[in-house]
Amino acid sequence: MVLRSVASRLALGVLAGSAIVLIVTGGLMLSHTREQMLEQTRHEAAAIAASASARIQGRIDGVARVARVLAGQLGTRRDQAAALLHDALAVNPEIVAIGSAFIPRDTGAPKDDDAPVARRSPGGRIAMESHRADPAPYWTAPWFVRGLNCDAGCWQPPFHTATRPDTQVGYTIAIPGRSVPVQGVVEATISLEWLQALLGSLDKPAHASAFVLDSDGEFLAHDWLSYVGTRGSRPLLSAVAQGRTPVRITPQEGGRVSEPVWVYFVPIQGTRWTIGLTMPEREVLADLRRTYLVDLVLGMLALIGVSLIALTMTRRLMAPLTVLADRAENVSRGDLDFVLPDVRRDDEVGRLTRAFDQMRHQLSGHIDSAKRAAREQERIASELEIARQIQLALLPAPHWLDGDGRIELHATLRPASAVGGDFYTYFALGAQHVCVMVGDVSDKGIPAALFMARTVTLARTLATHARSPSDILEALNRELCKGNDTCMFVTLLCGVVETGTGLLTLASAGHEQPVLHAGGGALPVDVETGPALGLDPEARYPVRVLSLLGGDTLLMYTDGVSEAHAGNQRLFGTDALLESVSRVDGDATPETYVERVLHDVDAYVEGAAAYDDIALLALTWHEGRTEGVRIDAIAHS
Repeated sequence: MVLRSVASRLALGVLAGSAIVLIVTGGLMLSHTREQMLEQTRHEAAAIAASASARIQGRIDGVARVARVLAGQLGTRRDQAAALLHDALAVNPEIVAIGSAFIPRDTGAPKDDDAPVARRSPGGRIAMESHRADPAPYWTAPWFVRGLNCDAGCWQPPFHTATRPDTQVGYTIAIPGRSVPVQGVVEATISLEWLQALLGSLDKPAHASAFVLDSDGEFLAHDWLSYVGTRGSRPLLSAVAQGRTPVRITPQEGGRVSEPVWVYFVPIQGTRWTIGLTMPEREVLADLRRTYLVDLVLGMLALIGVSLIALTMTRRLMAPLTVLADRAENVSRGDLDFVLPDVRRDDEVGRLTRAFDQMRHQLSGHIDSAKRAAREQERIASELEIARQIQLALLPAPHWLDGDGRIELHATLRPASAVGGDFYTYFALGAQHVCVMVGDVSDKGIPAALFMARTVTLARTLATHARSPSDILEALNRELCKGNDTCMFVTLLCGVVETGTGLLTLASAGHEQPVLHAGGGALPVDVETGPALGLDPEARYPVRVLSLLGGDTLLMYTDGVSEAHAGNQRLFGTDALLESVSRVDGDATPETYVERVLHDVDAYVEGAAAYDDIALLALTWHEGRTEGVRIDAIAHS
């Protein structure tokens, strides 16, 4: 695969890391630029709205001045109201109607001159009318009531008349009285067509739309004519009421828009009107998106270029490492005969190449040494196997039964390593006696095996001239002490059985006490011991004499049994050995005793490696099971 190479992964990592940096920084720049563009748009929209507000304010201020002048004049010239209204309308062509409405002197019989009105027709002709012709009494009309409370003047809601198709709006101001605070109102009415025309003449972006909103939340003018006379949406009115500009309005929030828009507005001084501009967010940020996409494409192209450069340079730098990787596979296959690339620079790759070459030569030397060591180990193992076979050949057969079937014995040797120092042996002493021995050399391995071989050979030779186990041990001890500069020694338990009577004589040279299974139970045989063989040429060994009855079995063993232990470091011990022997049936063969003890020892150590050599010998006396008297005595030579 392509991504298996370090160069490809490095190039991919550079590409991925740079892309992440580009995306993060691009996102931050986009957010910052977006805020800047929105702020710039806000300033532009505010300037447009402020300019339009100033033009609107200049127009309506003139209307308000006319109404205020008339209110001042009519305060003292009520009877001349009709003439004053006609003259004022004639000199102010932007006004479509000027009227005055006084509180009737007699509401039961109002007169036309109580509420004269001068109106301009669409053709420009001025006609005098009266509010007394209104469907409802004018003094109860909302515009009249509100006007009485407008000492400083106020703009009324827009309305329509039967004589003009356009929307109109009136400015009312209270007429002061001489004896009363207020005696009526003056109303100056203008058409909103000029306001609609003014919105169309504004120098605003092509995608923007302007509007004028009155104090009741209705559109007085709007670039979208269908909105004129309708009420603004709840989000827009809420923003105007709170003075939050600009405000973002979406269809989901209840705005009367098909896409998110930004609305910018400013109040028109002298009125309770508001002029605003609506700009679709898509159009406001269109340039930003285009610029960002172009920058993003250029950035990705730059990243791809950087990644290709990084891939090319990395492959050139990693070429020696590729060779080293191939040579490492050769090393794993055992092939050390190859050529490495020349080292031209003292950089990391160069040092690695030299170190790899040095390692190759050292590894070759170690392999040669290991091969020599393996051959030496094989030779030693072969020699140890031969030594083990020779050692086992020195021992008699594991099982033996005398000619008349009275004495049966079974023995086994289990070295902890290839060869060991434990041993057993048995042989006939003349026609009426059998000698049995179990011993344990102080050391392990080859030295112990050689000392054991010497001991077994000397024992068989010296025993032919001895009268008892004591004599055998004393003679053997003297021979082993000769030339024993290494101070090796051997513990040995020696027994001689009379084949005709079952009389057993035992002597011990520092060895474990044997175990006797008799009468359905097991008990240790207390044999007074002398020192181990090979240490003191003048040592003496007392004997223990006892008679075997039919079915009795004597078990002789080395300390590899009693001192067996596993991870808990607790020894198997004599008590466990006695319990193991006692569970054997009384008529069992000697082999059963040996197997039972070995099985219990193996179960105790739980599969742990053998701690010491083990030698076991079980001797059973098969004389008839008639009751007899057991002889048990200690004798000293």
